[in-house]
Amino acid sequence: MSAVLEVVSKVAVILILILVGCFITKRGMLTERGASEITTVLIKLVTPCVIINSFIGTEGALDASLLAMAMVLPALWSMLGVGMSYLVFKKEPLERQKVLRFSLIFSNVGFMGIPLVQGLVGDKGVIYASFGVVVFNVLCWTYGYSMMSGGARLSLKTVLLNPGVVGLAIGLPIYFLKLQLPGIIAEPLGYIADLNTPLAMLVIGSYIAKADLHSFVSDLSVYKVSFLRLVAVPAILLGLLAVIRPEKDLFLATMVQAATPVAANAVLFAVQYKRDSELASKLVAVSTVLSIITIPVMTVIAQAIC
Repeated sequence: MSAVLEVVSKVAVILILILVGCFITKRGMLTERGASEITTVLIKLVTPCVIINSFIGTEGALDASLLAMAMVLPALWSMLGVGMSYLVFKKEPLERQKVLRFSLIFSNVGFMGIPLVQGLVGDKGVIYASFGVVVFNVLCWTYGYSMMSGGARLSLKTVLLNPGVVGLAIGLPIYFLKLQLPGIIAEPLGYIADLNTPLAMLVIGSYIAKADLHSFVSDLSVYKVSFLRLVAVPAILLGLLAVIRPEKDLFLATMVQAATPVAANAVLFAVQYKRDSELASKLVAVSTVLSIITIPVMTVIAQAIC
């Protein structure tokens, strides 16, 4: 029961922050431009700082094989999403199909996943989760970019210098070489990292506030994606993890990230490449709201198994 209450309380905090984001957007305090600028700050500045800070705050040594598995497992659930997306949405119109497939494959591993992992598992879990962010960014800016842009040429610089890879490239040497950063650097880094949860949830709240909630009922594909993203993919992964039996913190960190809703990047990419941004907004909003129920359920089941 204590495990259930812990998960529910963490998700409740996230919900309150999302509701605040809805409120300030409805009142005009957070505009579309403001949410876009906050998103840029989160992606390019805060995310690397969260990853780097997690390596600074963790004591002891993590087994290299576990770190390798922390990279493989997110790739595994992403491939599950790719496979499902081809099977389920092949009859959809091409433009909708791209948004639906992207939304099923890419989950909110950074904005929502890292805060939840940090609250439930701690800094050690964030190290594992940071690999999920790296896998997300690499796949998002290669496979996802190609899909949503219609095959635009991909820059190697974009892949290698994405925020997840940058954070890991700085954080790993600090961790393995046991480097002690001076307080004048470590303290501001920690403050910036602490912005991740509140700012990310405000942005998600702004997406929900701007979506037409009344039109959701008529689009069954939104609920189909939500079910697959929040239930089907995590459930299959849970079965695989029960067989693989990774270390407990890695087990939980992987499950929490795999159970997160549709990534906010679905909206960003849809707007940038002139796809169905309204559909993307619905997918982010509905899956985020439903995840308030599904994430605690999945996490409690994972805690019982691992």
